[in-house]
Amino acid sequence: MFGKTYVKLFVVLFTGISLALCTADSLPAQKKESDSAKPSDKETKATPKKSKGRLPNYYGKLNLTPEQRDKIYKIQADYNPQIDSLKKQLDELNKKRNTEYETILSASQKANLEKLLTEAANKKTAKK
Repeated sequence: MFGKTYVKLFVVLFTGISLALCTADSLPAQKKESDSAKPSDKETKATPKKSKGRLPNYYGKLNLTPEQRDKIYKIQADYNPQIDSLKKQLDELNKKRNTEYETILSASQKANLEKLLTEAANKKTAKK
């Protein structure tokens, strides 16, 4: 009975001592950063940002050169305003179409539709 207790005590003590020795051995190897080694706010702001946009899907795996990346970012900058404008137009057309749909419905159908849309919105927010 006492033999098992002594073995457990020995294992716990040996493990604790081993951990202490291993940890104490690695502490001097860690560097302490001084405040003077940290870059100032002006230095961090002066460095240019690497990314100017986002590459299309799977293009990041193609090992593109910096020149190729810059050309892709320029193409995106040229097309994005047009695409954004078209998206706005599409949203407006969808709203106009849905308004016309609702003119066809009776009052009870409109109320039922509103209930269904509310339930769908609640389910969508519940998933998030």
